[in-house]
Amino acid sequence: MSNGKADHVPTVRVRLSGVDRWVLVIPAMIKVALHLVTCRGFGFFSDEFYCIACSNRLDWGYVDHPPLAILLLRIDRWLLGDSLFSIRLLPALVGGIAVLLTGLLARRLGAGRFGQLLAQVCVLAAPVYLGTCHVFSMNPFDVLVWLAAFYILVIILDGGNPRLWMAFGVVTGLGLQNKITVLLLGAGVVVGLILTRQRRQLLSGWFWLGGALAGLIFLPYVLWQIPNGWPTLEFMENARLFKMVKLSFFAYSSEQILQMHPFTFPVWLAGLLALIFSRGFREFQALGWCYLAVLVLFVATGGKTYYLAPAYTMLFAFGAVWFEKRLPRTAARAGLIAFIVAGGLVTLPVALPVLPVEAHIRYSAALGLKPNAGGERHRVARLSQYYASMFGWETLVGEIARVYQALPPEDRAKCGIFCMDYHQAGAIDFLGKRFGLPHAASGHNNYWLWGPSGSGEVAIVISRGAGHLPEAFEEVSQAGFIHDDTGYVQPSENDLSVFVVRKPRKPINLLWPQAKHYD
Repeated sequence: MSNGKADHVPTVRVRLSGVDRWVLVIPAMIKVALHLVTCRGFGFFSDEFYCIACSNRLDWGYVDHPPLAILLLRIDRWLLGDSLFSIRLLPALVGGIAVLLTGLLARRLGAGRFGQLLAQVCVLAAPVYLGTCHVFSMNPFDVLVWLAAFYILVIILDGGNPRLWMAFGVVTGLGLQNKITVLLLGAGVVVGLILTRQRRQLLSGWFWLGGALAGLIFLPYVLWQIPNGWPTLEFMENARLFKMVKLSFFAYSSEQILQMHPFTFPVWLAGLLALIFSRGFREFQALGWCYLAVLVLFVATGGKTYYLAPAYTMLFAFGAVWFEKRLPRTAARAGLIAFIVAGGLVTLPVALPVLPVEAHIRYSAALGLKPNAGGERHRVARLSQYYASMFGWETLVGEIARVYQALPPEDRAKCGIFCMDYHQAGAIDFLGKRFGLPHAASGHNNYWLWGPSGSGEVAIVISRGAGHLPEAFEEVSQAGFIHDDTGYVQPSENDLSVFVVRKPRKPINLLWPQAKHYD
């Protein structure tokens, strides 16, 4: 990286010409269009069923996530209904806004049309952003929160009004009400400030007021934890011990390159190195150390590799500015854009379901990509866990409905349904309405807090085997079997037995505590 003034960031241009607007808006429109065209894909993602179930039971918190995204989903469903299009419209729009804001951040840093377009194309090509914005979850909003926070930080570090720390507090506070990994962003910002001459920001009362405001916005979720026994801490510890695969620093960093796309690697690496070493970016050096600190924290805590994804929009913006200074020729600039676009098109059929499933499997194999478990300790079959979690739910719910409808009327009137996990329970609650199925129950995460289903006298139970059922019920009979031989379904959700149980040996309120499992 240059130590001269070549990277000096000029004052932001306020006016946008018609061409400038289109340079910023067209990539964002492409992002939204990609997701809307593919929104029906392979079907509902299992976590979407769970989010829908949570949105039917609004609360100040949930075992495994804060409430903001769930509230937004409830509003979305109230306005647009429960189709795949309506459920996935919001993440698609949020993805488009993130592309637009990345271009605006590059512009704020002094990038011209090429730099703005380069930063946006990198976001468009990154497989992790495509996958994130394809389904409803907390993750699309997380990307936008980090990006907005970085934008505000850039203004503050560039000599902006210190009162903007209050805006930073609002953004991060709302971000914490969406996903608590924003705590690590806050920690990274503090580390970055301490390690650079921007440590003077820590002496500002506005900095501390901003932090206090973020804490105040986050407080309702913390208060919800107390009467519920701090379930999120238990969930995080169990996930760390029993669910997540611990990666080395090298392995975690290598996954970053793959998830952000190898062709974009030179851009974000240039952005990171420029932040750390270039005098022209000296005022923003804290952001480079912030990224490194958050990377180390995620590796140390065993966070999933995509947890760090929101940080790269900022690095793309800085990297785009750096490349614009060093690629003055139009041909070189066009070549770099074309290079990243070509790479993005190659991986697009892997990141989004644009191909039929068998073609998707063959295409992924041709690229040398093997199905993966998304950083968790699960077996996989022919599809990665991400896509496998979109298959098999109609089959599962259909088999449960068959067993339920075969029960005598007096049993159906008091029958409950117990599932192994929230994926199954969420699918039954959402897809089972057409069959008149009762509310499903599970000991998994927030379903456990919602309590059992039915009276407990008769229940349909999904299980890998009879297990401890005879210890809890006097009558246990297998009534069905859930099997898919395509290899699409996640193995943990396949080859399951369906039991009908009767005559509990203890009241259901005494059996229920034993069912709890947070992970």
